[in-house]
Amino acid sequence: MTSQVLAIEEEDRGRLWLPGLAVLALGLAFLSITASLLNLQSWRSGGITTLWPSNGFLTGALLCVRRRHWPAYLAVGFVVDLGINLSLATPSWIAVYLAACNMIEATLAAALLFRTIAPHPDLTQRKQLARFLLYGVVVAPAIASALATLVFGRQGRHIMPHLHAFQWWFTADALGMAVMVPLYLSFVRRKPFLGRSWLEILGIFSLLSVTAAAVFWQNRAPLLFILLLCLLVIGVRLGLAGSTLGLLAVSIIGAYFTTAGRGPLALMPGASLTARDLTLQAFIAFSVLMLYILEVLRAESNRLQEGLRESEARFRLLAVSSRDAILLVNLEAKVVYASPAVTEMLGWAPEEAFGLSYREAFHPEDISVAESVFQDAREGRHPGMFQFRCLKKDGSYLWMEASLRLYRDPSANEAPGFVVVIRDISLRKAAEEELQRAFRMVETLASVDGLTGIANRRRFDEVLQSEWRRAQRDCTACSLLLMDVDHFKNYNDIYGHIPGDRCLRQMAEVAAQVLQRPADLVARYGGEEFAVILPDTTYGGAIAIAEQIRLTVERLRIPHEGNPHGVVTVSVGCATQMPGVGSDLSELLKAADSALYVAKSLGRNRVEAALPVLL
Repeated sequence: MTSQVLAIEEEDRGRLWLPGLAVLALGLAFLSITASLLNLQSWRSGGITTLWPSNGFLTGALLCVRRRHWPAYLAVGFVVDLGINLSLATPSWIAVYLAACNMIEATLAAALLFRTIAPHPDLTQRKQLARFLLYGVVVAPAIASALATLVFGRQGRHIMPHLHAFQWWFTADALGMAVMVPLYLSFVRRKPFLGRSWLEILGIFSLLSVTAAAVFWQNRAPLLFILLLCLLVIGVRLGLAGSTLGLLAVSIIGAYFTTAGRGPLALMPGASLTARDLTLQAFIAFSVLMLYILEVLRAESNRLQEGLRESEARFRLLAVSSRDAILLVNLEAKVVYASPAVTEMLGWAPEEAFGLSYREAFHPEDISVAESVFQDAREGRHPGMFQFRCLKKDGSYLWMEASLRLYRDPSANEAPGFVVVIRDISLRKAAEEELQRAFRMVETLASVDGLTGIANRRRFDEVLQSEWRRAQRDCTACSLLLMDVDHFKNYNDIYGHIPGDRCLRQMAEVAAQVLQRPADLVARYGGEEFAVILPDTTYGGAIAIAEQIRLTVERLRIPHEGNPHGVVTVSVGCATQMPGVGSDLSELLKAADSALYVAKSLGRNRVEAALPVLL
């Protein structure tokens, strides 16, 4: 909706609006006639032009339209100005030249200010105000005044009575610019009078007019300061539009009574009317400067307050809407502010969380972590994210993740506490634990033989490597058994693969039952072969365990017609080695394999052991 309104305004600004030209003509005519009547009275009494506001009015109008429409506006301004000059019985060529000088002044001021002010007119901004005072109040009036006085400054009364010199012409035009441009921009591009009621506005300006008339009527006391105070009050109540309009009214009233020989300026002993007019202009200029300073300070204060309100509103919006809880914690690690999200997370109302410290709210096992994090933050280090379990109102604990940062008070240049942002990671923790369980399960499946349920070849290789390195480190013996089911191919051929698988599972169970130590490992080595790792086991101990396994299998009396012994039996090869630094694990494997080959070649169902290798 806002973008549509802006588009409509931009379209209206780009279109030449005929009623706007008519309003411009009426405004210029009113200002020029009013100023001319006052100036004629002053010129006839030996004074100067006090204020010429029409050029400022035209400049403000040019700043509010596109440049391609300037010729039409300047044509209207030229016609009105020429008509006023001709009505004063000014020779036609002089009237044309004076009107042209005024158009040059308005055009030059608008051209210099257009890029800075036209997009977003706001003379309460320092950059815009500074450029306006430089180009609109000084440069443009100075050039136009120089052009006018270069031609007419030496011809005096042959043109009009007491034609003022450059400084008088420049002062009147500069004051007109300083008063009218802000007034026009305030009415056209900003909300005038700060939205006050018309009753209040009429009352204020009526009171100002009466006060100005009273001050300039009396000749007893210099009471101009009263008018300055009134203008400052109007600036506070009605903004820049009110203060400039009030200054215009004071200028007109003051010029009229000063020319008539009344008012505080009449107290100047022996001063000519020109000196009194210059003093009035100085008062107007000083008032303009004070009103501008007041308006800039007031606007900056309002913008600062608005910025603070917006920042506070954004912070409250973020604090209320965020699912993360925001905490302010003092240097003693106690909560001084908690956002509403803490209620959704932990069940604590924000006021109930005040005064809590991590020593009361954290799980006992996580307090040491919190102490380290707070200490790092106090010393200026950013501790990053950390995880902890936080006490809920119902007594349970919730996994949380927090970011901690020390914040400083810019005015006092000290750190009053910490900003802590915490979030609920219980679901993530549960997912991580589930993932860990799944990983362990997969890892277990990857290291377990699917048929027998004991360790597979991969697991066997890992454990043997580990035990071999430990034996090297501790200088202990490491024994290895390789076990083969005798004539197992014949068993599969006679009884089938399903009974064969059952037989292999029974062999694995027997070997696992014989082993008593947790460090011992039985694994399926491949096909019908099994391997047993016996860490820290001597040569004799390894033979004893191998013989016990062989006897236990034989006593199962599992029928096997393809075996000369009539039952399922196993042959076992045994090897023991005490490895030293640089010993090769393959030597142990070769020794056990050779012993198994010997057992099978000597009739099977027996244990054969390779001689122990001592290094």
